[in-house]
Amino acid sequence: MESMNQLTKKGASCTDLLTCLYNLKPSDLEVLLALARNGTATLDQIAKVLQKDRTSVHRCLSKLVSINLVSKQSKSLKSGGYYHTYAMMDPALIKKHATERVNEITESLQALIDSFESDFKKHLE
Repeated sequence: MESMNQLTKKGASCTDLLTCLYNLKPSDLEVLLALARNGTATLDQIAKVLQKDRTSVHRCLSKLVSINLVSKQSKSLKSGGYYHTYAMMDPALIKKHATERVNEITESLQALIDSFESDFKKHLE
């Protein structure tokens, strides 16, 4: 509920919106913003820029990829093997997804409000 309060305060930002909609932690935002500043990067590059361990950065990247805020590309090495690069999705696409998420949440909240009285009565029985 704290995140909803954060959104309704004066001066809320796009990072407040993303935090609320996608349950992002400060470390997730750090990784996302590092990609926004630096463009496409590998796990090691992001970890170095942020001075964080690879495991923590990988956890954040996995979450950001799973919620479509970051894309992941596999690249082949000439010597064999592969590595991954990560990039933040286009801000216009993130805005579109955020709008869809806000609409989903609005519909869910409206359904809760519509059934409030009958649901409340059930809790009294």
